[in-house]
Amino acid sequence: MRLADLVARDDLSLVPVTGHDGLGREVGRAYPTDLPDPRRYLRPGDLVLTSGVWYTQPSDCETFADALWTSDAAGLIVGLVVLGELPEALVKACERRRLPLLLAAPDQSFGAITEVVIEEAFAAERRRDERARAQTLLDLLGTQRIAPGEVSAHLRLLGADPGLPTTAMVVARTGGSDDDVPAIMYALARRGRQLVVGGRSDEGIVLVNGKVSRQALTEELRVLVANRPGMRVAAGISDATASVSQLGEALESARRGMESARYGEGPVSVMSVADVDSHELLLAQLPVSVRRSFREHLLGPIIEYDARHGSELLRTLDVFLETCGSWQRTADELYVHVNTLRYRMQRIEELTGRRMSSMRDRTDLYLALRSGQPSDG
Repeated sequence: MRLADLVARDDLSLVPVTGHDGLGREVGRAYPTDLPDPRRYLRPGDLVLTSGVWYTQPSDCETFADALWTSDAAGLIVGLVVLGELPEALVKACERRRLPLLLAAPDQSFGAITEVVIEEAFAAERRRDERARAQTLLDLLGTQRIAPGEVSAHLRLLGADPGLPTTAMVVARTGGSDDDVPAIMYALARRGRQLVVGGRSDEGIVLVNGKVSRQALTEELRVLVANRPGMRVAAGISDATASVSQLGEALESARRGMESARYGEGPVSVMSVADVDSHELLLAQLPVSVRRSFREHLLGPIIEYDARHGSELLRTLDVFLETCGSWQRTADELYVHVNTLRYRMQRIEELTGRRMSSMRDRTDLYLALRSGQPSDG
């Protein structure tokens, strides 16, 4: 749980005073104390709650704030029942140390805040366990070597219903914050919708079990990202499948969509099979191994010839096809005589067994040239 999540809760009525740029910090536990120097009892990530009994003079604030700073505390919450008003010296001490300082409402008990943090800690632990079990299923789906009955069993253990439609979603962080993407994805849970969440910190993999539209998922993802300023993500969403035997295929489709979405604009770029409207996106829907094999089969002889002779046949072919087969434009761009270009193209035809006079052959060669893009890296 982040400090920002606590601030966002209406029932806690916490008001940030200083250290706003640190509200993204994770809270490990809530630790109430009125010791003037509690550093020996503090752990990194502690959210310290104090009523300020320790305060007698401004210099006390330096000692208290320094104890929290050296202990790497997540932040400080101050109640004013004892103090009456917030000491300016404490605000300044926290500002100098870039320590988030929050003010509790007069009628807010520290017990309620502590309970929220404890409950969230237990919930986070449950999610970690669920995420580990979910990752086992996702890994098996990725290998395509899992029987439908086993998939159903895994889904039931994770609280999902194998009889309901399931949509695969892969979300990769492409910039901005360093938030854990799978942890963010849990917010997609809704009534009648069960999530299976796995992945690594910068990439979340989600099976959304239950009726949901791609548009709804896209809009919910946009809202999640909008709440994290500067964050950018690329996402791929599969079509919903009612068959557990097709979940592996749905997952692969979502991953290829995500790879295509990396080239989109804006904080949230989403792609699915339904978005395929160009050869780039069509190629991106194919597995990397298929694209690589296709490219090597058609262009391998040219690449090998260039490596052996230091020639530029591959670039010549690329320019020739990009200029729609214009001999003069290609020669001008390559700074060669047209006769030299004709010799090169004849050599390319000999090496590939393809003819430049055939649109079908030209298309095959063009797609082979583009099959190294966009996700081969």
